Amino acid sequence: MTGRLITMPLRPGSEPWLSKRQIAAHFGFSTRWVELRVREGMPSQMIGGHRRFRISECETWVFERGAA
Repeated sequence: MTGRLITMPLRPGSEPWLSKRQIAAHFGFSTRWVELRVREGMPSQMIGGHRRFRISECETWVFERGAA
């Protein structure tokens, strides 16, 4: 089964929460890479029992550490 991301308009100033798979695809790494970065402190939030990520927070965190 493959999913398709449908971009919906957002309210000004809002940023979507992404899944582990989506944030991994954004950086071009595996979901395991994301799991390891979360252990190191990459910003994320548990929402409805699922870990979610914001691109802006994760990019800042990753590039400050040179992890990508």
